[in-house]
This record gives sequence, C-alpha cells and structure tokens, in this order.
Amino acid sequence: MKQKVKFREDMKRDLMRVFREVSAQYECRNNTEAFRKVVNHPAPRFYVTVASAHSVISPMRYGDRSRLETMTPLKREMYEDLFNVVVGLSREERFQGKTLHYILRFAIMEPAPKFYINVRRMEQIWHERTKLTRRQLYEKTIGDEKDNR
Repeated sequence: MKQKVKFREDMKRDLMRVFREVSAQYECRNNTEAFRKVVNHPAPRFYVTVASAHSVISPMRYGDRSRLETMTPLKREMYEDLFNVVVGLSREERFQGKTLHYILRFAIMEPAPKFYINVRRMEQIWHERTKLTRRQLYEKTIGDEKDNR
C-alpha cells in the first residue's frame, strides 16, 4: 500500500512540474487549457505498481482482456499502452526468457504517452498543491517574523 501512495505523490509532483513547463512554453488562455495540455503530455513513467500491472497484463498475454472491460477508458488505455511496452521489451535480447514480473519492473519505468488522468482530476491536484504551497509560504513568513522579534 505504501508504494501506491508514493506513486500518487510522484505523479502529483511530476504533473506540477509539467504544468510549470506548459505554462512557460505555451500561451494558454486559461488554466483549463493548460490542464488539458498537461494530462496529454508524455509522462516520465507509468504510475502503477508491478503487482497491479501483473494482474491485468498477465491475462492479456493470453488474449483475455476481460479485466479491461470494467475499467474507465483512461485506465484501459493505460494498460493497453503498458501491454505494448511489455511486448516491445520482451522482444529485446536482455529480456528473453525473463518472467512477466521481471519485465514489468522495467516496463512501468518506461516513459508513458500521457498521464492517464482527466482534466478535472488535474485541476483538483493543482488546487491541492497550490493551496499547500501558499500555506507553507505563510507559515515560513510567520516563522521568519517570530525569529526577527
């Protein structure tokens, strides 16, 4: 469970980094447009655990895609893209004869085509992170004022 929380925090940190990049590089009319660009921007990795990926990808290797049917479209797309990465890696010489679990350890660390979250969730993360930053700045300012007394 700790690993899932770490992945979520990593993703939030990466989303905010990309948001700053997108805001600086593109002329976005508003935050919603920037959020749309961020969620469709390539991600540094797939934000999923090896165990979660294994439970979905393993049946897919044998043609069973039934686990995908109950997923949201974005999650389904993520697993389809991750499956394609696994297939590509398994063809490489260094992965010949390796288990799916072993290959997944590398596959989830490969760059992902996008972040696989919707614009609304990105907006929530942005609000959460900017509120946290403002609070930290406020507390630092208060702390500095107390030190100067």
